Amino acid sequence: MASEEKVSVRLLRAELESWRPFIEALRLEDRQVARAMMERCTRYAEAMEASGKEYLTEPFFLSVLLMQEKQVAGLEAELERLREEVEAWKRSRAGS
Repeated sequence: MASEEKVSVRLLRAELESWRPFIEALRLEDRQVARAMMERCTRYAEAMEASGKEYLTEPFFLSVLLMQEKQVAGLEAELERLREEVEAWKRSRAGS
């Protein structure tokens, strides 16, 4: 299993390396975000390899979408929590 993971990570790193010219052509702030995004994709290396795709580009983009979806869900949950907090504060102020 450990050797399989190393193969997955190696393949993923090669795919990510192929995107280097694109990343380097971005503006600084975009470049920083893109590099962080690429690094986070290594979490999904085994799943990408398990996809059976000869090239990892499609699984890479799916992992990016998954990361973004998780982030959006987390932000939505935080927003809902804050809304509830504001409503509770309003109720407490109305009762004062």
